[in-house]
Amino acid sequence: MFGFFSGAMSFLVGRVYLIYKLADWRNFSLGSAPIIIGLFFLVSVQLLFLGIVGEYIGAIYTQVMHRPLVIEKERINF
Repeated sequence: MFGFFSGAMSFLVGRVYLIYKLADWRNFSLGSAPIIIGLFFLVSVQLLFLGIVGEYIGAIYTQVMHRPLVIEKERINF
């Protein structure tokens, strides 16, 4: 969830940055803001997929650990 929210936040910050740059083109300083916004977006995508993989591994773990406990007293017709 943190990856999704940080991705949405970086997308919104990127839109605000674009609108601000289009509104004030001449006085806008070039710098590292697009690089930082892109970096945060890519990191948030990685966090999102890491969370998906973690949920998948957690589901596998719960299925493996909740196996029924079977104790055979005797086998018939085996």
